[in-house]
Amino acid sequence: MYSDKKSVLELVALLKAHGITQIVLSPGSRNSPLIHSFAVDTDFKCYSVVDERSAGFFALGVIQATGKPVAVCCTSGTATLNLAPAVAEAFYQQLPLLVISADRTPEWIGQMDGQTVPQSGVFGQLVHRSVQLPVVKDNDDLWYCNRLINDAILNLDKGKKGPVHINTPINEPLFSFNVENLPQVRVIRRPAVNINISEKERYKERFLHFSKRMIIVGQLPPNNNLSDILSELSSVYNVVVLSDHLSNISKRENKCYDIVIRSANNKELSELSPELLITIGGHTVSKKIKQFIRDAGVKEHWHISPSGQVIDTFQNVTEIVTSDYRTFLSYISESIDDKRNRTKQSTGVLNESIEFKKTWRDKCASISESKVEYSDLYATGLLLNALPKNISLQLANSHSVYLAQLFDIPVETKCFSNRGTNGIEGSLSTAVGYSAASEKLTLFLTGDLSFFYDMNAIWNHHISPNLRIVVNNNGGGGIFDTLPGLNKSEAMPDYIKVAHNTSAKEWAEQQGFIYLSAYNSVELKKHIAKLFDPKSDSPVILEVFTTIENNSLEIKSFFQQKENNKL
Repeated sequence: MYSDKKSVLELVALLKAHGITQIVLSPGSRNSPLIHSFAVDTDFKCYSVVDERSAGFFALGVIQATGKPVAVCCTSGTATLNLAPAVAEAFYQQLPLLVISADRTPEWIGQMDGQTVPQSGVFGQLVHRSVQLPVVKDNDDLWYCNRLINDAILNLDKGKKGPVHINTPINEPLFSFNVENLPQVRVIRRPAVNINISEKERYKERFLHFSKRMIIVGQLPPNNNLSDILSELSSVYNVVVLSDHLSNISKRENKCYDIVIRSANNKELSELSPELLITIGGHTVSKKIKQFIRDAGVKEHWHISPSGQVIDTFQNVTEIVTSDYRTFLSYISESIDDKRNRTKQSTGVLNESIEFKKTWRDKCASISESKVEYSDLYATGLLLNALPKNISLQLANSHSVYLAQLFDIPVETKCFSNRGTNGIEGSLSTAVGYSAASEKLTLFLTGDLSFFYDMNAIWNHHISPNLRIVVNNNGGGGIFDTLPGLNKSEAMPDYIKVAHNTSAKEWAEQQGFIYLSAYNSVELKKHIAKLFDPKSDSPVILEVFTTIENNSLEIKSFFQQKENNKL
């Protein structure tokens, strides 16, 4: 019987799955759930060393003898500190030492209780990775725990080998040993930095094995040189490729995938779910695609990570592939001209892959145009449909970047947004800086709060006449009114939406901008030509005045029409 602590069960199961079965154990009560669970499992070779100062170096000797990672497990308090000399030695010898320290739960640290010192991150720069596991109370905690353990283990060898630290808070009671079997756990793999020939063939083989294949492309810079190879994978192998504007992929398919997912029933979602998922790039704007993939039951998920960093946005990654995007996609596409590999794709798999792609194509084709009245949504659609060629598009976070995904933009458009942290600050400053260094027209689409938060961005001597700013001024934080439940809060008007009656007019004109305003669709249409006039010798701000209440109604109506108008 194993301990009933879920973090302990996850840790023991993952060590076994990763082949780390040599464990040096120092005695203690706080780490007794770990000691017991290792000792009763015959797959582990356990060594008992009382003194932690000796135990750490004992583990290094085992590593030197076997050439494999070895774990050393200690109790809480100064026991962890006593492993520091061995950790330092492992760091400089490049030996894969895994330190597992038990700990009191966080609320007891610094409360003058027994054997409590701050243990998380205690080894500083002497470890490749340091993680603190959560006390598992729900499925999110369990996913987080699994990810952290996988991440730590993978960092035992990140091109060069070295120590890592897993700190494990364990709550009382400590001595419940009533679990008969270890859980089935997700194991995240990471191949070597340089993928060799046999690994290339293995990826091709596995790729051809699946019939429902999907690639999700996150945020990428313009000119990323991936459009052609993604198009090739789509046309030859029927891979479903999903990307939003920030991916800067010129040949975008399945453009309305967010709406498709919103409007699909459970049976349709099952038909749309991939077996193999490959993810590349940074952030994906759509929250719906994230939740869809998290629930989809993906069999394998390969995340292509040039740095090798463990990223698990969709909560189901099975392999971190350390490679640049084009190189890895080339490994897969090489199969196209390989007749031997072609034959491995059976008729059944081929037919199913064709059907999978057709399902996505048909679902997207069934989404018809919706009628939109004057609102932020209307203004966004009108502006994006009127974009001139070769313009650069900068999107503020929150409402602006989400609304923009609902409309097409010219394939030549370079698209940017500060999605690294998705914060309100700095998006206007970024657009101003971009336009100062670019000779092209730059359109910045923003909401009112983002604009006013960063309004000093236009108070400098580097404002380009090519800069165009459109402010959707709805008198507050409009996106908050669309979030179910939040609109019932009594704090909504004054503290969440932050309702206001501010205009950009005087500030814009004082800074030398041509100022335009629109209160209805007629005025908005009238200003489009002047907004995009490339011969203007001054920057332009167009302020579009709407109301939060009407915006909320139009958003609801828009998606309701999409659901009702499916063919």
